[in-house]
Amino acid sequence: MLRCGILLPRSSLFPSFGLDVLNGIKACLRHAGCHNDVSFITDNIGFGIDESEIYTKAEKMLLMEAADVVIVVADYKVAEMLEPLFAASNKLLLMVHLGANVPDKWEPAATTITHTLNFCFLANLTGKLAALESENKKGAYAISYYDTGYRQCYYLLNGHQNEGGIPSLIHVTTLHRNEFSLAPIAEKLETEPDINSLLCLFTGDTATDFYNSIVPIQNQFGFTIYAGPMMLDKLVKEHTTTPLAIRNTKGFACWHQDLKIEENNHFKTAFKEIAGKAANMLAVLGWDTGTLLLGIIGQYENDNKNALSVIKALINSSFESPRGWMKLDAATQQTYGPAWLVSCEGDMELEIVNDQVDIEEEWKLFSKEPFPAETSSGWRNTYLCI
Repeated sequence: MLRCGILLPRSSLFPSFGLDVLNGIKACLRHAGCHNDVSFITDNIGFGIDESEIYTKAEKMLLMEAADVVIVVADYKVAEMLEPLFAASNKLLLMVHLGANVPDKWEPAATTITHTLNFCFLANLTGKLAALESENKKGAYAISYYDTGYRQCYYLLNGHQNEGGIPSLIHVTTLHRNEFSLAPIAEKLETEPDINSLLCLFTGDTATDFYNSIVPIQNQFGFTIYAGPMMLDKLVKEHTTTPLAIRNTKGFACWHQDLKIEENNHFKTAFKEIAGKAANMLAVLGWDTGTLLLGIIGQYENDNKNALSVIKALINSSFESPRGWMKLDAATQQTYGPAWLVSCEGDMELEIVNDQVDIEEEWKLFSKEPFPAETSSGWRNTYLCI
């Protein structure tokens, strides 16, 4: 039996964050008939910012609980701290998060797999799209104070500007929700009405504030909204009791609940059975983590219990996923998957436009580009854990 430690975060923004991930993992294993092949040891790591506490809990799982693999739902800075411990122990470390940051360096640690939903990658593709679809290349940026602290912000803007996008305005909303305002955008459009792209990153309650506040401005000026991944998931609806009136909004998403894929149907059914509610993006993150665990279980059943050789055996594998597929990249030991271009209208009515992006080529370009050394990102919290 595989002994698996799981360190889960908490989130006041999405209180079910950790539970959805855990239930996604369990639903995947149960669907595969392998739920009795894994024993779990779980613990909580708060918002993922107390690195010494996380280290102590991970070390305890290795030394006292005899874990074969430890799943840590936290960001890259935590991974950098834990990797030497797991390499020295020759144990598997599975870092799991949404991918709103990228590592300072893409070189993988020997016994670490990183699994994300590739938010930085998706934001980069959305930024590129905004520039490619605009004749005059002009764009304004609207970003929440919280989202500016994560590297997906850089990739949204960088993708836009690398394709010739011209930034006309960068508007960062305030930390305090009662001071939320998009007035600077309206004022800028009064003087530059030919700005036809608005690139946005908002999360949770700020996403609903944005969608509600942008309606009269968009009605007046008619621009297209290019939205980040968290704005293109029905999790947005958890933060409002009134219908939204979204229009002319699009962007790249990792998953769509209505994807006509057999694995997606299995996922939605299995998750609802175990969690008692509809599946969401966080559950996808958990399900695909469970898929990686199935791969590890398979190696253990073949008497391959060496962390280095387990990873070597899984490298370049392609797994079935509710997203369509998931691959483990040999160069980075990071997972990646499809980028679905979706449109968003009305009350979060999402529709797939296409998936014509050359993901393999785009991923190679993206993962070879080092994050600028002079650029810093202040937030230490795991994304969505506030």
